[in-house]
Amino acid sequence: MGGTDKRAGEVFHIVDNLSTLVKGARPRVFMVELEPMKTRVFIVIPTVRSLEFLTAWGDEFQECTILIVEDNPQRTISPPRGARGKRILQYDWSSIEEDFGENAWIFPRKNAGIRSYGFWKAYSMGADVIVTLDDDCFPADDGFVQKHLDNLSARAPEAWFSTFPHPGYLYTRGFPYGVRDKKLVVMSHGLWSNKLDLDAKTQKAHPNPNIAPYPPIRQHVPVGYYFPMSSMNLAFVRDVVPLMYFPLMGEDARGNKWGFDRYDDIWAGVFAKKILDHLGLGVVNGSPFVEHKKASNVQANLTKERRGMAANERLWKRVSSVELTQTTVAGCYNELAQTIQFPTTRYFQKLKEAMVVWITLFPN
Repeated sequence: MGGTDKRAGEVFHIVDNLSTLVKGARPRVFMVELEPMKTRVFIVIPTVRSLEFLTAWGDEFQECTILIVEDNPQRTISPPRGARGKRILQYDWSSIEEDFGENAWIFPRKNAGIRSYGFWKAYSMGADVIVTLDDDCFPADDGFVQKHLDNLSARAPEAWFSTFPHPGYLYTRGFPYGVRDKKLVVMSHGLWSNKLDLDAKTQKAHPNPNIAPYPPIRQHVPVGYYFPMSSMNLAFVRDVVPLMYFPLMGEDARGNKWGFDRYDDIWAGVFAKKILDHLGLGVVNGSPFVEHKKASNVQANLTKERRGMAANERLWKRVSSVELTQTTVAGCYNELAQTIQFPTTRYFQKLKEAMVVWITLFPN
């Protein structure tokens, strides 16, 4: 830790070690407690449906910039009058084409993975923290943004796993003091009440798992473990945006099927967790919750997930077997993309190419 600096009566902790992990990053300043008024928070929402759900969030995003990524050739949807944000900006396929030209193909169409364009846009606009939501997610309790910021202000332990997921992360008896509060937390994975984020096969077997809101919890995902990262309620700091490329799913710009769907966030999470573990950075899971009013169709999802489910059983093992040697976020991502033993099929070779193109957006 580099020291302290007093600005406008607030004490800041200057963190040097994370900034050195990111190619081309400006110096990172982490506050003791991140607050929406002092932190540039961007909300990224991909959609093809009505944005009326934003009115349910009331003033929650009033200090945030909201980026809508409409998954259509041109804009057809408008934010409702009741939507509150510092700014509400909207993009579509034409925006991607304008920004990326011949490389616009790396962003999937007809798939929520198009939100990666919003991540890049937020990064380019100076976001400190990016929160991404789906359009069928509603507030479950108060202080949604602040709870994500609290998670990203926390520190994760090393080597030990707490048995009590207290929101303030109280360490229980016997937890060694020497391993507490060691790692920076850079990703906050929120959860859901009402409808869980299930795959279609599980949802068919358990059609009505209406889950009540849980008490506030905070868990640190252990080193060496992957987790099914859902993008419907997720927050992360700008330094790890280079890891937030969501793979090719759904269709390409010409309407051709990629052959895989609904594993964009899952595989992005596998790639990210591999690198975060290597760099000694932490992931929080738990609060804040959203109420998930599932909008997708289970039968359609069953078809969409079929090929990805089979590939998923093997891909994470290939990722796990990679020995990373780089010391920056972007360097590790490029090394992972180049080193994973992807299948030789066209899809996975194009995915590798897309990952390499993506990481060039974050140069030295």
